Formats: sequence, C-alpha cells, structure tokens
Amino acid sequence: MLVVLNSRLFASIIERRLVRLPYAYEGDDQWSGSRWAIDSLLECAGAKCFTFMLATARSVAASGSSRLNRDSPINWLRKVDGSWEEDLEGGARQNERTPLLLAAGGRGVRSGGQLGEYHTPKQRRSADPNKVHPIALLLMLGLVVFLLLGVAIGVYLLVLQLDRPWPVSHPFFLVDRAAWWHHPVELHAPALDRTAITDVIVLHTHTIGCFTQEDCLRFLQRTEDNCWATGKEHIPFNFLIGGDGVTYEARGWKSQHGFTDLPGHNTTLVVGLIGDFTERQPPEVQYAELKALFTESIRRFSLSAHYRIHGVTRGAQSAGDATALYSQLQRWPHWAGLVAV
Repeated sequence: MLVVLNSRLFASIIERRLVRLPYAYEGDDQWSGSRWAIDSLLECAGAKCFTFMLATARSVAASGSSRLNRDSPINWLRKVDGSWEEDLEGGARQNERTPLLLAAGGRGVRSGGQLGEYHTPKQRRSADPNKVHPIALLLMLGLVVFLLLGVAIGVYLLVLQLDRPWPVSHPFFLVDRAAWWHHPVELHAPALDRTAITDVIVLHTHTIGCFTQEDCLRFLQRTEDNCWATGKEHIPFNFLIGGDGVTYEARGWKSQHGFTDLPGHNTTLVVGLIGDFTERQPPEVQYAELKALFTESIRRFSLSAHYRIHGVTRGAQSAGDATALYSQLQRWPHWAGLVAV
C-alpha cells in the first residue's frame, strides 16, 4: 500500500484529473454551475485527504525504515576477510543491502559483485566455542589462588599441632661423623626403624669432660678405638654432647645403638653427655643442646613427638650413678623413669 501511495504514477493520475475537471462541464448549461461546484468541492476534499494520507504514509515509512536500519542484523554485517565492514546506523556507507541476503545462508555481495559470507555477533560467538571469556579466566585464577592459600594455611596449622618439647632458644650445632672418623673400618650397624623411635636413653660417659671442639673430637676417636680394640664393635652411642654445647654424631639417626645391655635397639636413641655428673650438674649449655637435639630429631621425623626420656641404673654399680643429671631430667615433661639393667 505504501508503495502504491508513494508512486509517481498514482500522483500523476490525480494531478491530471484535477486539471481536466473545469473542462468537463463546459457544454452543459443546466449542470454547469451547481454540478461543477459540487464536483470541484469533492475533488478538492479528495485531494486534501490524499495529500494528508500521503504525508502520513511517508512519515510512517521513514520511521519504520529508520528503526529497521537500527535494529536490523544488517548493521552487524562483516566481511570474512576483514577488507570492509558495513554500518548502516553510523552512515559510513550508504550502499543498499537487503535483509534477504542474510536469510540466504549468511551470504552477501562483496564490493566486486562476488558473494561472500557475513556473520552476525551470535554467529561469530558460536564459531569459536572454545574461547574463554576474560572474566571467567579471572574467576578461575581467583579460585586457584584461594585454593592454594587454603592449602598453605592448613599445612601451617598442621605444623602447629605438632607437640614441641619446649621452646628452644639455643641453636642446634651438629658435627657429622666424617669430621672425626679416622678408623680404617667404616661404620656398619643395623638400620634403625625411624617410624618407631619413641624412647630416648640419656647417659653420662662417666669420664672427664671436654669443653672445646678439639678435645671433644679426640674423646670420640679414643672411644671408637677402645670399643674396636676390646670387642670389635664401633662406638655404641647415637649422639654425644660435649661441654662446648655441640652435638657430635656417632651412629646417628639411622643406626641402632650398640649397648647390648640396654633395651629397645630398634626403638631407642642413646644420647651420652660427656663428663661425670653424679655429684655435679652438667653445664647449662649442655642441657640446652640436649633439648635442641630432641627438637631437631622431631623436625627430621626421626623421633616421635610423644617420646619418653629414660635414665639407667645399673645393679652392679652404686645406686647413685648420675644422680645429679637425673635429678634435673626428672623435671622435664617427657621424663618416664629409670631403666634397670
């Protein structure tokens, strides 16, 4: 209907009718006056109505065309090779495009008259389904960070759950066996079950003490030589602590102790304090190093956090052996009593 009203053919017919209207009643005297007046009035009224209808139709057509151009997918048409893009709303190009081309499988006319493919935004999004949106990527990264943070906090709280014998202010000093070992035969001893170490036996060497690293190293060498000369056995202690506040590795954390009369070869560490502590107390630095050794053994998972400390009383000797040492150890939280041998 809009095409008919807007056509030049229809407008020209109305104009010619208005021009011929005065000449239609020239030969008729009876009707020439009133009939011509009525017909001219009707023709003028029709012309006014037609003009109003034509203006209204053109306004409606213009507004509909503008909305169609704004909302139509034609505004989103893009050429595949990226040589040009069409934007009807922006007015960049005024070339006529028909929506029928979009319905025909997404085909369009290129500048050279050839057919090309064009895609709407929805078609372009569906063409790459594996593409990750940046916001989604940020959310996934945030979740990973929170997960790692939760794991770190959990591990930290788990470490805090481990029982510590006491706060250790004295640092742990260890001299490896290789620093003092001069025996031609390497140490060979049964392996210790590290997951079952629950007991620690503390002895004193019942000898003179050592207060320098040089004297303590000579003590370990003499002890090794005497043990090998008398029974073809290596030094029996797992560790020895000198009066200089240093721990010296003998058999270490991985080998069983060598005392035949002491129990728990596979579940016990034997630690000796160099000196005679029956009547006098060991130096404070020696006690501090003993605590540091316990803490380091727990940290290395070589000693249970619920370990027990034992002393030794020998029936063939005086009951007062290492009395001063054990009187102090009895005040420690992991003390479990004396072992009679």
